Amino acid sequence: MGQSHQGHGPKSLILIDLCLNHPAAIQYDWIAAWGRPLDLTRQPLYEAWPMCREILKNHDTSHAYTALAGMSYLPGQAEQLIHALNQTRQRRTTPAWMKPDPLTSRTDSAAAQPHDEPLRAKLRARLGIDA
Repeated sequence: MGQSHQGHGPKSLILIDLCLNHPAAIQYDWIAAWGRPLDLTRQPLYEAWPMCREILKNHDTSHAYTALAGMSYLPGQAEQLIHALNQTRQRRTTPAWMKPDPLTSRTDSAAAQPHDEPLRAKLRARLGIDA
């Protein structure tokens, strides 16, 4: 009761988010790390969260970390090395795996573009729509 809430939920909710939004990534990592699939109906969250935290610590091979970081895919060591070698002081590029995946990313392009009301009125008139 005496604790102040600072707007941050328990970190174990990250595991629930992974299960709901990125089930393939967390199951792949969980089976690779622990030898069995994750089943939160049989394993309590207070036991599963420390295990998940260990998976998320490995940024190079964790599909779950990749999903949470918003990466489009998990790069291999060779790809990471080639990208690092191609960086110069004058030219720094964002690696391909850090760019959002166009197939799965949610971009709200309709909200970014203003509506052209005169053009809409002209279209409504042509189509015979009275609105």
